[in-house]
Amino acid sequence: MPLVCRNAEADDFPALQQLLELYQYELSDIWHQDLDARARYGYDLSRHKQAERFFAHVALEGEQYVGFALVAPAAVTRVEGFWMEQFFVLKRHRRSGVGLQLARHVFLTHPGLWEVGQLPVNAAARLFWRSVISTLTRGPVVELQVTEGWWQGFVQQFRIGGDA
Repeated sequence: MPLVCRNAEADDFPALQQLLELYQYELSDIWHQDLDARARYGYDLSRHKQAERFFAHVALEGEQYVGFALVAPAAVTRVEGFWMEQFFVLKRHRRSGVGLQLARHVFLTHPGLWEVGQLPVNAAARLFWRSVISTLTRGPVVELQVTEGWWQGFVQQFRIGGDA
């Protein structure tokens, strides 16, 4: 089945909500979160459904969801541009090119200034993003370690233009 990466539509949000539960569970050993009374992490997707400044994207093989990306306004190291808020590919689809294709779709859908962050202990994510960003951008990439503020970790800053 060919991979399709696209902007999330209204019908995608129930599946996206479930994928977020898997994503949050997978990161639960490095990103402390508590379950609610229904034993769910309960990520709030309401702002992504409006698609004014927050965006949701999905990756599908046939009718099977295999990943997603959430995009927000830049807020960690910049005041303009985009922040890769969440990015997830199901384990069995990793190292198959799904992550690169999903990232390419997201970046080309939202050209301009970007910041992508990884938690300090998530070395695999940092290696993934370094590789993806170097593949998709021809301009300079700055990597910072943010140690103060609401979000802390490594952040890559770069620009995606029409030539990525």
